[in-house]
Amino acid sequence: MKIDNLVLLKGVLDMRITNVECRLYRVPPTIVLQDSIQRIPAWEWLITTVETDAGFKGTGWSYTLGMGGSAIRELINSYLTPVVVGHDPHDVERIWTRCWQELHANGSGGFTTLAIAPIDIALYDILAQAANVPLYQLMGGYRDSIPAYGSGINLHLDGDPLLEHMEGYLARGFHAVKMKVGRDNPEEDVERVRSVRKLIGPQNKLLLDANQKWTPGEAVRCASMLEPFDIFWLEEPILADDVPGHARIRNTVHTSIAAGETLFTRYQFADYIRAGALDVVQADIPRVGGFTEWLKIAKLAESNNLPVSPHFAMELSVHALCAVPGGLVLEDVQGGSLTELGLLEEPFTVQNGVATPPNRPGHGIVFNQSALAKYEVHGQVTGVVPTRV
Repeated sequence: MKIDNLVLLKGVLDMRITNVECRLYRVPPTIVLQDSIQRIPAWEWLITTVETDAGFKGTGWSYTLGMGGSAIRELINSYLTPVVVGHDPHDVERIWTRCWQELHANGSGGFTTLAIAPIDIALYDILAQAANVPLYQLMGGYRDSIPAYGSGINLHLDGDPLLEHMEGYLARGFHAVKMKVGRDNPEEDVERVRSVRKLIGPQNKLLLDANQKWTPGEAVRCASMLEPFDIFWLEEPILADDVPGHARIRNTVHTSIAAGETLFTRYQFADYIRAGALDVVQADIPRVGGFTEWLKIAKLAESNNLPVSPHFAMELSVHALCAVPGGLVLEDVQGGSLTELGLLEEPFTVQNGVATPPNRPGHGIVFNQSALAKYEVHGQVTGVVPTRV
């Protein structure tokens, strides 16, 4: 049964949420991950199970880059679970809004939305299972696959190691690659980008990510230095909180500006779009609070003729991108996929530069519980390493 509207599900199956449980896992990266402002010492995964009295069980998750996971776990288990239990999972808007209202006094986004996301994602998983369709079809079913790009967190690499990294993406069939920029000496960025452009040739897309490194003036200067290498987009050139600064850069340079991984609400995205501050909308599904909020941001982008290309979380992003007309390209982060980390029962990988959602009811992602067990954090987190460089 394929459906086009969640409303049609209402009344098909009467069920109630009976339990919500979040577990925290700290997983070391498989490779060194460093950008212009931080290193990633551990991925923190907040994996949440939502159970219903009809036998359907959904799984959702959010993540951190090594800080704050235990706080999010506590928000879910102690504060949001009593809010959610007893509701009909079809009422995703009602549940999302109630959770957001409960937490809003602590901030409209960030910990608030990272805590809501695993529950919201699990609810969509349940609804797609109940409808017996893959999640992307439940949410819109615009396409059946999406192009992907190989994304490297690799500011520490240059010379042959950087080129070997990029060659690995080409060997896997990618036609677009992303590298980090933001060295203290911009001439080093120029040399690194020049070498990668020469390697991949003019037929492949080259994306750059500065991870909020520069001031607006520095960004204009550095972007101008990098423009000769035909950059597809320049991502997060300055502090994500600086909307006028992004608008200044976009109105000055000729390279498309991408942003959104460090934004957490549709209101923040609306501010960016009204200011003419970006060309590519990169809303991160866990960071904005799950699919309920992400779909609103995607429609906001669509109504302003802007494409969406979610940050990270490719196992979720593939469904979102295939659901909506404005989907541009999927990010496959080396060292960041659940498959690469060995956490899934069945691998999810990009084939020849194209990603296809799992063709089973729900989001189709099944975690390997025995693999996860050795990384679970019970009680207090210990051995925390600062992330900033």
